Amino acid sequence: MTLTLETERLILRPPTPGDVDAHAAMLAHPGYAATMTLDGEPQTRAEAWRIFASVLGHWAMRGYGFFSVFERARGDWVGRVGPWMPEGWPGLECGWSIAPDHWGKGYAVEAAVAATRWIFEEQPALPRIISLIAPGNAKSQAVAHKFGERKSGETFVYAPALTLDIWAAPRDEWLEKFGRG
Repeated sequence: MTLTLETERLILRPPTPGDVDAHAAMLAHPGYAATMTLDGEPQTRAEAWRIFASVLGHWAMRGYGFFSVFERARGDWVGRVGPWMPEGWPGLECGWSIAPDHWGKGYAVEAAVAATRWIFEEQPALPRIISLIAPGNAKSQAVAHKFGERKSGETFVYAPALTLDIWAAPRDEWLEKFGRG
């Protein structure tokens, strides 16, 4: 049986190698790159391929990771959303990256809610969910707020020139707001 999460408008499943083209197109888009890449520049196909390989590897090493997200109605690849905690991360994060063609549709929040319900079920001792957001990324901050997170006052130094804000929601508070499915 393959792991699949469904919402009213979306299907989430673990990524497969066949998703790499859509992933690479997202990372190559200048609007996406402006706030979501370390240098603010579109990523080359080779860079996107390596990033995607780490997304696949995260599932193999942790048993969870970013889901590939698809529109139910048309089957279009929307982006990647879900639990993420590579080595050295400050906690289990729910991250989201939505392809620019799908911005403004509420997909990030819808997918994040489904993925977080799932990870809280899988990890009953997990005390909170976090998201790491660049201070200037107003769109991701809005998603975090709608998703039930608040700026925690904590930060995480991701790279020498990039300190991210930690947004967080305690498990019980989050489950009270978004239920168990």
